[in-house]
Order: sequence, then C-alpha cells, then structure tokens
Amino acid sequence: YRPKGEVEELRANHDCIKIFRQRVTEAGVLTDAELDAVDQEVAALIERSVQEAKAAPPCEPEDLLTDVYVSY
Repeated sequence: YRPKGEVEELRANHDCIKIFRQRVTEAGVLTDAELDAVDQEVAALIERSVQEAKAAPPCEPEDLLTDVYVSY
C-alpha cells in the first residue's frame, strides 16, 4: 500500500547505481566515459551469454535439480 508516485520517486531519486555514478564522478575517481565503457562491456557480456544459452542444447532431465540448494 504505497502512495501514488512513491515508486517512481524512489526510482528517480534513490537508485543506488545513479547515486554511485554521481559520487564517483564528483570525486574524480571515474569519468562518465569510463562508466559508460563499463556499461557497454557488461551489456555485451550479457548479450553473449544469452546467445550462448539459447544455442546450447537442452539439459537432461536428471540435471534439472543439480546445484539447487533447497530440498523439497
């Protein structure tokens, strides 16, 4: 039960990544260009990973619960 506009306000003014970007650029630790390069590198890595996953053969049924850390 949130007031109307609360989520939008939180996204606009309390986004951790936006705050980090602002602080490191103001402190002169990183430039906007360096952060943009990181963003592009991460986007490319995600895209490659998605393409590899789509191209991979389906897993075997017995592997579906491998490395799942909860028991039912």
